[in-house]
Amino acid sequence: MFLIKLISLLPFWFIYFLSELISFLLYHVFRYRLRVVRKNLNQAFPEKSQEEIIKIEKGFYRNFPKVFLEIIKSYSFKKEDWNKHVSILNPELPTSYLENGVPVIMMGGHTANWEWTAYSVGQIMGYPMEFLYKPIKNKSFNRIMLNLRERHGGLAVPKDQAMRHIIKRRKQIRTIGIIGDQSPSMGTQKVWYNFLNRETAFYVGAERIATMAGYATFFVDFVRVSRGKYELKFIEIAKPPYEKGQTGIIEAYIRELEATIQAHPSDYLWSHKRWKYTREEEEAHMASL
Repeated sequence: MFLIKLISLLPFWFIYFLSELISFLLYHVFRYRLRVVRKNLNQAFPEKSQEEIIKIEKGFYRNFPKVFLEIIKSYSFKKEDWNKHVSILNPELPTSYLENGVPVIMMGGHTANWEWTAYSVGQIMGYPMEFLYKPIKNKSFNRIMLNLRERHGGLAVPKDQAMRHIIKRRKQIRTIGIIGDQSPSMGTQKVWYNFLNRETAFYVGAERIATMAGYATFFVDFVRVSRGKYELKFIEIAKPPYEKGQTGIIEAYIRELEATIQAHPSDYLWSHKRWKYTREEEEAHMASL
């Protein structure tokens, strides 16, 4: 953590100089996950020319190191720093529920600086933030990320403990952050939808939490407008009371996420191995057990 604290004290101009250097090394020297990125882009945007794909690809490699260096830089942020770097365009939408005793779920994706989304909302809006996370296999890195994530008052909750945790705290007024585009493990409960031109599995946790606890649900559109400057817009996708059965929360979330990716394609996490298996592969795997 000493190195993280030290980097967080560096001026932004040096942070972005370092970001450009890392970007060059990742793309031109180490070619970090370049095959994964290019394959994902070609499958997501079959209508685009190779020239357009390469332009998005280069943009991704310039943005990718910015995200992680900004995360480290924000270790030393105060509340006034969040107000300076993140503008919430319509806080009144979730606040209207929170002020009336209804907690809200905020769903985002791996777009722009997804970590800053969770860090900034609680600091700027003044309501406690809990966020569900999928533990990282590397224990040292997982510990570092938890430290960073809880630095600004958020509470990290492992996905496999989420339902029990939320039932216990059901009536407490707070926001719950969920990154909903992670790949579910084989054998876990999921739904399949078309996402970026592929049948894709999604966790059902957000929908289960919303309907069980009666929480309002928002998509968080988090957009980079310049270096270190972001705008956050809330889009309501579901509200209580809910009827029995599916509420359309996951499908509405996917459509909003796709719209954000189409508008800002270089800001998505294309190096992520999102499509690890097909529905048929999972069915064959489960049948063999």
